[in-house]
Amino acid sequence: MLEAFFWLALLVGIYPPSAGIVRLDGANVYTWERSEFGRYVGYLPQDINLFGETVKDIIARLDNSDPRKIVAAAKLAGIHDTIMRLPQGYDTVTPNGGLIFSRGCRQRLGLARAFYGDPRLVVLDEPNASLDYVGERVLFDAIEQMKSANITVIIITHRMGILAATNKIAIMQGGAVTAFGESEEIFERHLSRPQVASQFTLPESAPATANT
Repeated sequence: MLEAFFWLALLVGIYPPSAGIVRLDGANVYTWERSEFGRYVGYLPQDINLFGETVKDIIARLDNSDPRKIVAAAKLAGIHDTIMRLPQGYDTVTPNGGLIFSRGCRQRLGLARAFYGDPRLVVLDEPNASLDYVGERVLFDAIEQMKSANITVIIITHRMGILAATNKIAIMQGGAVTAFGESEEIFERHLSRPQVASQFTLPESAPATANT
């Protein structure tokens, strides 16, 4: 799975490629000014680090923005009701990067942060790793909403349930893409058609990346 991380890191401009240039809308993602880049690209890494003094800071990526956008992102990630049960709601202080929350709750906060604002590209690394059946269903619905809004979503996952939301799938083995095509074709030739939000897991040697 390490090669998948580096692939995503190149995609969102964390590292420069050893050769060539990764471009988004013609712009070099590595040299793109980070705050400007973050307006258009949402990213959920596998190891979630939540930065911000309060819940709203975490979701808004420390941006003092419209509270309606923060709530909209939280609802899309299925965590709004949980936040409203906190002592101060969105103003609840979150010491130590939100470690007071469970892994599943941190996962949803990370998703809300990725969904925040008006991204045109959302990149998710194992977004359903700590989600239960209901959480995975919420994620599926969120991806469908983003697709309807013409937002491109790229997912890396070992859990096949979320692949039901995709249009294209690539299978990676040994750091190389061994299959790529329309989702229906990849399901027919290489995978079993997953049930939405299933608990089936791909073998560790074969992570799938999916572009919706």
